Amino acid sequence: MKKMPLSDRHIKTPDNHLIKKKGIKNEIRRNILVDKRRKENSNEDHRHIFDVAIIGAGFAGLSAALLLGRYLLPTVIFDGGKTRNFMTKQVHGYLGLENTTPKQFIQKAWRDVLQYESLKVIKAKVGRVEREGPLFLLSTKEEDTRRTRRTILVKTKHVIIATGIKDVKPKVKNFEMFDGNGAWHCPHCDGFQTTNKKLVIISSGNNDSIKYAKEFLGWTSNIQVFLQGDNYQLTSHEISEAKKLGIKVVENDEIIEIIGDQKKGIKGVICRSKKFHNADVIFYHLGYNVQNKLAEQLGCELDDGYIKIDNQQQTTIPNVYAAGDIDTDRHYIVLAAASGALAAISIYEKMLGEAITTVKAGHF
Repeated sequence: MKKMPLSDRHIKTPDNHLIKKKGIKNEIRRNILVDKRRKENSNEDHRHIFDVAIIGAGFAGLSAALLLGRYLLPTVIFDGGKTRNFMTKQVHGYLGLENTTPKQFIQKAWRDVLQYESLKVIKAKVGRVEREGPLFLLSTKEEDTRRTRRTILVKTKHVIIATGIKDVKPKVKNFEMFDGNGAWHCPHCDGFQTTNKKLVIISSGNNDSIKYAKEFLGWTSNIQVFLQGDNYQLTSHEISEAKKLGIKVVENDEIIEIIGDQKKGIKGVICRSKKFHNADVIFYHLGYNVQNKLAEQLGCELDDGYIKIDNQQQTTIPNVYAAGDIDTDRHYIVLAAASGALAAISIYEKMLGEAITTVKAGHF
């Protein structure tokens, strides 16, 4: 196939996906009113200061970037790598995009976002963020020490933290073969896949195992919960509740292997005792790590690890916002995208309101 020459009509997304740039006739790269106020009130060269820096290019971060691009606010988005569910076969519960793969979803999102020239993409992780007077200073880091890459410093007026969370996954033989395709973690996203199926839940026990298992009772009554490790014993209340609901619990015999193949699916699991249990679908509930390091650096208040926010997605630190899985225990793509959009709207309305107030006061 003949390679298409690159031009100003074509751009590449951070994952090297070539797209044709949509033309936006007579696009103004900066918001007229906000930019005028910016020039009048800044002691520094405003061209080198972003209005917003988005840390994280998942569903929440890209949703925020899309609106900020349309608001003509100079914005930089840091793309630190793959999304939480990049291995999942299909996205569910997002109106208009049901059964789309995460890869297709993200590529389309990048096509939407990169048509706006007020946006800049930096394909790197933010290692440090700190306040510098009225601004925030962000610096990148290179985690692969075999390669040397210069540190990028960025100044911005607002920050949106959309770094998400990382799931703790089962250390079970063959798990990677079915991760996102027969084995999932979110009942709201993929619970439908358990309909009338034999469900096996791999749980650490101390993460509300029975409460989690009850989420699936609307789809299936054939549920077995396997407690991994021996550092937790169910309470008598939990055991009684599970028995009444028909949820089988296996303690002190953790799963060591998943049996099946990628074409025909999961057949069952093998425990440490060598006993085989039939299974059609696996869900795991082992906890996750909230990526809140940058929020802690800024002094944001946390709530059980999640970043505490108000109804505008603003954290307890002025001009610092959070969106996506980082600010809630309800992890759902459509909710993450909505929170990113709300953070962008909140910043825009705040900046526009300040500019209008300045104009009315006769400062221009």
